[in-house]
Amino acid sequence: MDNNRTPVLLYILMILAMAAWGLSWSSAKILGSYAPSTVLVFWRFLLSSAAMIPVLFFSGQNLSITKKGFGFAVSGAIFISLYNLLFFVGTHLGSAGVGGVIVPTMNPILAFVGAVIIFRQDYSKKDLLGLLLGLIGGSIVLRIWDFSFDQVANSGNTYFVLASASWAVITLISSRSHAFIQTLKFSFWVYFISAGFYFPFVIGNDWLCVFTLDWIFWIHMLFVSIGAMVFGTTVYFFGTVKLGPHKASAFIFTVPVTAILFSIILLEEPLEISTALGGILAMVAVYLVNKKHP
Repeated sequence: MDNNRTPVLLYILMILAMAAWGLSWSSAKILGSYAPSTVLVFWRFLLSSAAMIPVLFFSGQNLSITKKGFGFAVSGAIFISLYNLLFFVGTHLGSAGVGGVIVPTMNPILAFVGAVIIFRQDYSKKDLLGLLLGLIGGSIVLRIWDFSFDQVANSGNTYFVLASASWAVITLISSRSHAFIQTLKFSFWVYFISAGFYFPFVIGNDWLCVFTLDWIFWIHMLFVSIGAMVFGTTVYFFGTVKLGPHKASAFIFTVPVTAILFSIILLEEPLEISTALGGILAMVAVYLVNKKHP
C-alpha cells in the first residue's frame, strides 16, 4: 500500500473506531437488561483479552512482561475495572446518549487537570478557558438546575462523571507505562488482570448464564468486547503513533455525535437541547485543551 493511500485508510479506520466507541453506549444499555453488571464486565474483559492474543501475534509481540510493566498493568486494571462497572451501571440507570457525551468529553479534560497537578504540566490561558467551557458544558448536559443530589445519583449521571475520572487516571497511568511495556501488550494484561479481579465476584452469581442467552445478547457482548474495546482501542493507539496524539485525539470529537445518534436509532432516546448544547461546549473545551501551544 502506497503512502498516499495509507492515511486515507487510517482515517477511515479511525472514524469506524470512534463509531464503535459511540455504539458501545447503546449496546451497554441493552446488555444491562440481561445480566448483573459484574457478570457483564467479567465477560467483556475475558473476551477482550482473548481477542488481543492474535492482535499481539500479528504485531510480532509476545506475552512476556517485566516487573515494572506488570505493576503498571495492575494499576491500569484497577481503574479500568472500576470504569467498566460504572459504565454498565450508569447506562442501566440513565441515558446511553448522555453517557456517550459526558464521558468522552470529560475524560481528556480531567486527564489534563491530573497532569497539571501530578506531573506539573505547563498550561496556558487557552487551557484555562477550555477547562471553564468544559465545566459549563458538563453542567448543562447534567442539567444541574433541574435535579437534587438524589435525583442526579439515581439518573446514572453520577456514574458517568465517576467513569470519566476513572478513565482520566487510566490515561495518566498509560502515559507513563510506555517506557516499560508496549501499548498492545499493556492492553492485553490490563484486560486479563481485570477479568481476574472480577472472577471471585461472579462465581456465585450465575456467571455461566450467558451461554443460555439469545443471539441479541451475544451480538452486543461481542461488539462491546471485540468491536469497541479491541478494534476501537487498537486502532486509536495505532493512530496516535502514525498521526500523532493531537490529530488522533481530534477523532474523539465524533464519539458523542455517534453515541447520541445510535441511542436515538436503537433505544429511541429523545435528544435533549441541553445534551446537544452542553456536548458542543464540552467538545470545544477538549479542542482547546488538546490544541498545541504556539
